[in-house]
Amino acid sequence: MDSTSSQLIILLIVLALVQLLALWFFIRQRYELPMRQLVRLTKQLAGGQRPKSYYVDGPPWVEQLSRYLEDVGARLDDFYRQQQEEDFNLNVLLANMVEGVMVVDQKHIVRLVNDELLKLFDLKQSPLGRTVLESLREARVEMLVRETILGGEARQQEVTLESTALAMRHFGISAVPIRTKKGAVGGAVVVFHDITRIKQLEVMRSEFVANVSHELRTPLAIFRGYLETLLDNPELSREESQKMLETMNRHSNRLNTLVEDLLILTRFEAKQVEVEFSTIRVEAFFRQLIHDWEKRKDFGSETIELQMPGDLSPLEVDALRFEQVILNLLENAVAYSNPPRRIILSAAVDGKQMELRVTDNGIGIPPADLPHIFERFYRVDKGRSRISGGTGLGLSIVKHIIHSHHGTVHAESELGKGTTIVIRLPVRQE
Repeated sequence: MDSTSSQLIILLIVLALVQLLALWFFIRQRYELPMRQLVRLTKQLAGGQRPKSYYVDGPPWVEQLSRYLEDVGARLDDFYRQQQEEDFNLNVLLANMVEGVMVVDQKHIVRLVNDELLKLFDLKQSPLGRTVLESLREARVEMLVRETILGGEARQQEVTLESTALAMRHFGISAVPIRTKKGAVGGAVVVFHDITRIKQLEVMRSEFVANVSHELRTPLAIFRGYLETLLDNPELSREESQKMLETMNRHSNRLNTLVEDLLILTRFEAKQVEVEFSTIRVEAFFRQLIHDWEKRKDFGSETIELQMPGDLSPLEVDALRFEQVILNLLENAVAYSNPPRRIILSAAVDGKQMELRVTDNGIGIPPADLPHIFERFYRVDKGRSRISGGTGLGLSIVKHIIHSHHGTVHAESELGKGTTIVIRLPVRQE
């Protein structure tokens, strides 16, 4: 083979290699790069990222795949947006519910709770991923969840929990099964409604009715007894009849006072009392009140003293209600003191507040009774208050009047040495 032929063969081989190389670059440009772009788009979608553009330059089938990916991306956007809206609505709903809510699966594992449930049970750690029994440590709640899931029916139950964290709380619990698309029970939604206040009000109502019945029974029994005596014995002397009538009159007055106090207290608790504020000079107001007190027929040996600075600021109060407060406190001080009775009325201004004190040198109040003296019908000394004609509602009325003035009232006492009722009122009502 001559050199010319050899050169021709070599030239043909080089041309073939160049063509193959050109073909390889063409195939890579036409197929490999678009495929890499498609892989990159797919990875971005799988990772939750949104590509800026879905366009891929390539053969028609590559462009068709890119359009499919763009449709998938749009559907994912709609799905994520809908999911976020549902999550937001669910979170808003749960956050604004006054009931505690817990969602559990078929194995009683807690999957969702709201903040109110954490507060109701004073949970320091998240219960998510733990069983109901592990989270709440209440077997009755666990049993209710178990019965709901096994029976597939909604259940309700009232439970009183006495654990240390809850300190005697009453709950109305409703459990509703969660069903899958095939109808199987996949868990339950448990709602806890705190009915502690309702139970307390029921107890208070029962006690109130019992107390009113007890207070009415005594004067009515006396009326009935004396009336029967007068009817059965018309020959009684005038003196004996007069004594009976005086006793009946005294108990009639006490019964009338009880009814009036009940009406006043009921109106305050129903917020039906309108408070009309006016400005008073406290010292002059107290001096007039003491003067009127000393004119009473039942005025005894008590001494009432005023202790207050001469430059005391005027006070905005409902004068009629404020007088009722001080008179109730004076009556209590007299009823629970032994002669010689000494009562001190004092006042001082502390910033925007005025502090008023009614102090007696009476028998005092035991520490165990002190937190309860402003409750309706609560008496420290039952016998003494009834003998003095008290209804057991005076301090409760005082509390409501002071609260209607945006103030506070509490008692300070030392057994055997006396009691001080402390009232704090805003100098000016806003």
